[in-house]
Amino acid sequence: MTDYPTEDRGFYHLTQGGWIRRDATPFPSDRVETWSYQAIYLSKDAKEHICLTRVWKDNHLASGDRKALRGRFGIPIELQTGRNITLQCDV
Repeated sequence: MTDYPTEDRGFYHLTQGGWIRRDATPFPSDRVETWSYQAIYLSKDAKEHICLTRVWKDNHLASGDRKALRGRFGIPIELQTGRNITLQCDV
């Protein structure tokens, strides 16, 4: 039996090949952005609360190129009616 609330934390990295979840170093060498991930589950029947925050970006890559990759691969979390997702950009 799971005690609530529960939480999951980690990192998603946007690469030329798509999103990769890796929570500890070494991070992918070809990453262009890193997003912190936090999911909170308040109860078995409540929506998941997910926060994605961009915490790193490759300043050597043009912002338009990063934007194109995000457009191609979307966000790293599948959109579902049972989730509330917040996106933030710290950098």
